[in-house]
Amino acid sequence: MERGCPFVLLLVVALALSGACNRTRGLDRTTRQLLNELDGYVSARDVYVARKLDQMDALRKLALSTNDPVLRYETEMNIAANYFSFSFDSTQHYLKHCQELASAHLRDRDRFNDASIQLGHLYAKAGSYMEAYNVLFQQIDTASLSPSLKTDYLLALYDFSMDLAGNSGMVERFNIADAASFRPALYEQLPRDSETWRNVLRDDLFAQGRYAQADSVGHLLLAGTKPEEHEYAIYAFYLADIADRMGRSDDRMVWLVRSAESDLINAVKDYASLTMVAQSILSTDVDRSFRYLRIAQEDALFYNAKLRPWQISRFLIEVQDAYSGRQARMQKMADIAAILLAVLVAALSIISVFFVLRSRKLAQTQKRLEESNARLTAANEQLNGLNQQISTADQVKEGFIVSFLESFSEQIHLFRAEDNRLRNLLKRGRTDTLLKDISRSDRSEKAREEFYHTFDNTFLAMYPDFVERFNDLLLEEARIHPPKGQLTTELRIFALIRLGVDDSKQIAKMLDYSLSTIYNYKVSVKNHAAGDRDAFEEQVKNIGK
Repeated sequence: MERGCPFVLLLVVALALSGACNRTRGLDRTTRQLLNELDGYVSARDVYVARKLDQMDALRKLALSTNDPVLRYETEMNIAANYFSFSFDSTQHYLKHCQELASAHLRDRDRFNDASIQLGHLYAKAGSYMEAYNVLFQQIDTASLSPSLKTDYLLALYDFSMDLAGNSGMVERFNIADAASFRPALYEQLPRDSETWRNVLRDDLFAQGRYAQADSVGHLLLAGTKPEEHEYAIYAFYLADIADRMGRSDDRMVWLVRSAESDLINAVKDYASLTMVAQSILSTDVDRSFRYLRIAQEDALFYNAKLRPWQISRFLIEVQDAYSGRQARMQKMADIAAILLAVLVAALSIISVFFVLRSRKLAQTQKRLEESNARLTAANEQLNGLNQQISTADQVKEGFIVSFLESFSEQIHLFRAEDNRLRNLLKRGRTDTLLKDISRSDRSEKAREEFYHTFDNTFLAMYPDFVERFNDLLLEEARIHPPKGQLTTELRIFALIRLGVDDSKQIAKMLDYSLSTIYNYKVSVKNHAAGDRDAFEEQVKNIGK
């Protein structure tokens, strides 16, 4: 019992320290993958913003280059629309100038009302509710609105009512009808099954608690957009809200991350998704949560509206509490570890004295034990060496294959770049010198087919039963049966995952597909997994081991 005591204490110390570490790494594998992907978009946010600024600079130059008040008005309304979610001050500036152009220069009541409706909508979205109320209810003569503007005005009032209800704690109550009261008129005025009509329908179903139907409409809206469009972020955010009401926390995180990624791609500065992601992971990843929150706060201050910074500042208190709580837990664990280590040292000291006193009687036994330990150590070293050699061989083999495949993939991209270069030269009139090269412009496709052929043959030579083992992981009706010696696109994606390439961006580049295509293929296959879909990729990695 005396000899077992220090090992028990050591185990207790290890478990205590391990518990402290685990509390900082409580994210599940799927969520970690999502957040790692989001980190990639966060790191590129300066690139997206620079692209946005270039676009806006071109529009500003176009507006300044014309003396035609009509063209100036239309261009500046376009600028305001592009600035709407990027800069509150700039959007307000251009909309007010459009009001001035329409009133003083064009004397066009419709154009004045259009700019006023957009300005009121801007104020409502930014949380400037008093200003929104003054514009929408006092500056606009509703009797002079054209039919199309009546619909736009009704939509602005509808959004105002929705936003005011969601943030009513910030302001005094206004005498504005409930959002539900606007929906019958909107259903009547909007084209049925149009995008805006479906937005209203989704809100209506959500308000009634018919979350499954609202989810279906939300997915229908999302299907008609791309991540490069700002509407994608908005629709994904609503799907996250619906998933939350339906108790699907995993789906909620997926849609919040997708919404945040789209916001970053489109250089949106007025958003909520990244803040909500930060709030969701606060208890499991404080450092990442704070990093996301700092970025959201920077963007909110850049946008310069009062609503979003106020919302984020409330969450900062929770972050501070989380940091303080983690510091207290770590200090407590450090104190416990210090006490346990002190007890361990004392116990070891007592046992050392005990063994010294008995050393003469146990010298021979100790020597035999040492010899046995030496032999056991030598055997373990040999076994570890063998395992290391096997592991190294596998790593070298798989690393060679990945490098080999990447070189083929790079060749495809080089060929395609060369084709584009030749086509551009041809457009400049150098047809007599480049005709022969242009005739070979299909080489990138041939190279890609050759790459696929080489990849399929090489991979199947190494893992001849991969397709059979892969199909064992799928439901019967979803199994894939390619021609002999070939792989399908789905099989190539998961073949790369088997080789250790689990980054979707790298897979997309190697197979010459878009990132969204890779993601859709992966999701489609995992949806037909025979077992746990979240463990599917890990099971693929174990094929042939």
